[in-house]
Amino acid sequence: MTRTLVHCMLILLALWSAPVSAHAATVLFGFETDADLKLWHYEGSPDTAPREVSLAPGFATCGEQSLVFSFPQWKPGLAEWPAFECQPPVTDWSAYDRLVYDVTNPGPDAQLVCIFISDSQHATRDGLLCETRLAPFSHAQQVVPIAHLQDKGLDPADISVMHVFTERPAGEMALHLDNFVLLKPGEPLPTPSAEYLQAFAKTQATPLAALQKSVADAGQALSASLASVPELRAWAETRLADVNKRLHDHEAMIRQAGPEILTASDQHNALIAQLEGLQREVAVRIEFETIRAQVQTGATAAKGLVVGFASSMEKVLPRAGTPHITLASRTELSLARYEKESFQVIVMPCEADVKQVGLQIGDLHSAEGMTLPASNIDSVVVGYVQTSSIPPYGSSHVGWWPDPILEFQRQADIAAGDAQAFWVRVRCPQDQVPGVYSGKLSVLVEGKPAFTFDLAVRVYGFAVPARTPLDLAVTFQPTYYEPNGTGGWQEGGYRFSEWQQHKLEWGDMLADYYLSYDSLYHRQQPDWDVLDRIHKQGRLGRFNLGYYGACGESEEEIATWKASTLPRIRLGYEAAKERGLLDHAYIYGCDENPQDLFPAVERAASILKQEFPGVTVLTTTYDNTYGEGSPIKSMDAFCPLTPSFDPAGVVPARQQGKQVWWYTCCGPHHPHLNTFIEYPAIEGRLLMGAMTAKYRPDGYLYYQISIWNSQPITQGPFTDFDPRSWTTYHGDGSWTCPGPDGTPLPTVRLENFRDGLEDYAYLRTLEATIAKVETSDELRAGRGDWLARAKGLLEVPADVLASKTEYTDDPAALYRWRDAVARAIEDAGTEPAYPW
Repeated sequence: MTRTLVHCMLILLALWSAPVSAHAATVLFGFETDADLKLWHYEGSPDTAPREVSLAPGFATCGEQSLVFSFPQWKPGLAEWPAFECQPPVTDWSAYDRLVYDVTNPGPDAQLVCIFISDSQHATRDGLLCETRLAPFSHAQQVVPIAHLQDKGLDPADISVMHVFTERPAGEMALHLDNFVLLKPGEPLPTPSAEYLQAFAKTQATPLAALQKSVADAGQALSASLASVPELRAWAETRLADVNKRLHDHEAMIRQAGPEILTASDQHNALIAQLEGLQREVAVRIEFETIRAQVQTGATAAKGLVVGFASSMEKVLPRAGTPHITLASRTELSLARYEKESFQVIVMPCEADVKQVGLQIGDLHSAEGMTLPASNIDSVVVGYVQTSSIPPYGSSHVGWWPDPILEFQRQADIAAGDAQAFWVRVRCPQDQVPGVYSGKLSVLVEGKPAFTFDLAVRVYGFAVPARTPLDLAVTFQPTYYEPNGTGGWQEGGYRFSEWQQHKLEWGDMLADYYLSYDSLYHRQQPDWDVLDRIHKQGRLGRFNLGYYGACGESEEEIATWKASTLPRIRLGYEAAKERGLLDHAYIYGCDENPQDLFPAVERAASILKQEFPGVTVLTTTYDNTYGEGSPIKSMDAFCPLTPSFDPAGVVPARQQGKQVWWYTCCGPHHPHLNTFIEYPAIEGRLLMGAMTAKYRPDGYLYYQISIWNSQPITQGPFTDFDPRSWTTYHGDGSWTCPGPDGTPLPTVRLENFRDGLEDYAYLRTLEATIAKVETSDELRAGRGDWLARAKGLLEVPADVLASKTEYTDDPAALYRWRDAVARAIEDAGTEPAYPW
């Protein structure tokens, strides 16, 4: 009997005798005999042994052999998803709480291995997906909670298939799988043998040599780059010494080959990140030194500080290394009358903590003597929320993310190494005289100026509208959800109700972002106090008279549906008519109803059209023919998910008088645009601006912007607000946050939502101005070149957005198009025309 086998037997004996459990771990596959190998076969071919798997003596975490899953580097002609499967030897997993298995990647390329686990009543691909991504030269112990099977609706007592696959390996793949065990509550995780640890340590020689060379090369490069800025040398050498210490500790860990060796890949990557972060930080500090003399106004307070700028379309992570920011002595922005446009100031203390950091911006003045008062410029702290897991749509970073804009906080203490953002929002008055307005922006530390920058704001000679340029149907109705999807609306006992005493403030804030105080799903009356107030301000968008469901077929079902639906909607209908608001109203229902309910959806729409003439009836029912190929003929407006929006199918629908909106929610995921916390901020702006301009939906729907799974935010910048919203998503259904006492707080994502609508308003204004010029002989004379240029700008440039899945992540590209549209409006030779 070999020493490794004896070692594994001793482990199992220890587990057997452990007081925490009366049973040893149940081994599904140990891969010590051919019997384990013979269980595996190709899908649909139970008698065909897969060529991609074999038993090998290397990298066995328990025993002497592991299962090797091999496949060459993928190229066209090879299988895209190499796979094999089996029925496990134990099919009743109901007494266990975890499945555990080990995967080792001893190769130089990142690899992926996935396992679908399903029962006899569900298709394999409807089972639980267990995904393991392995860095080069790495090990992973995958722990699968049995409860996750139940969450998928699977029966743990009836496990019928384990389907293993990968996808297009980027390099030659040879993954070692071993020690598949089922654990009962209280049973400890298996630990790899000492022999395995020694073997795994040997795989670290190649990455260690590369790491040692990277550190040595970086040291030489830093010494050379710092020759011209000796004042930074001592700081940089201290930081590099810390990198070298961590490298030496890493080397010692590899030599010792203890259990910590299993984290070698993570430690290697952390060292690389630290080294790259230092190189980036040194480069930023050296670049900032070239402008320091122009902007520094305080000697002591400014020591070790770097200040830069970022657009409103960027998310600057506060604790993920030195961000990419713009270093300049001057910043500028442009906006139309009534528009709001923002940028960010990023303050980074590189050597020591700083206290009470804030901004000061005075009045801005034009060369013609006009003033843009400082009262139209806000500067507040950007807040951060902390994620603790990778969401369903993926993320490259788990930790602190910028999201809430802390309107109540003007200053922040900043720790050394952090990158703190301040949000600067400029609001242009409706009557502001066009021109370029200039002034100063100062960074204060403990009340004293440390740096002063030039600030320029260009005001265009046209205006964006007071109300949304695109019809919207968006829910604001505070709610919470548990990770399993259960929760409650405000009416069902929401966790706190302080926000209600500020409902007028919430109504005003929502209108600032082109949103109505509205709900898609309410079955009460609209809040007329808020709607009347916003209507008097000239800012009211669309609002829902009440939700409706599908209507049954029998006389009794129809009577029941009418009794439960029509009276409450009629109350709203009559009240809206009396208030002069009926042209703002819509009726929404049959949320995401499937095809088998199409006849019932049609019955509901037909009744509503008869009872409430002139009011748009809207649905997200899954009719992607928009009534052309379905029995739903009475519906006014169909609303597919953005990927299902068919520009060709929209044409016949509109010829029949139908509207076709679109919507997003917890889907789609990348490469489509969405507004999750981890997605780039520019995506929300592109969605509402460039993509809307290109595809021209009749409206946009979003199911919820006020899922709050936390108490109000009372302090920052690092908040305790839970970013989790719908189930395990981050920010889906949550574009707002409650501030102190329930007062309104916007988010970076909400700002970009509104900015996109303003971009869309630019395009619509240019479009209307072109029509004005073309229909006037006087205006058209001599304007051929302008018309050609202006019409060209109506086409969204491919470098901004080429399709629903191809778009830029560069704010400069969007600004170039937006500003070109603005200049064309100003160059029209006539007053702008507005379509609203």
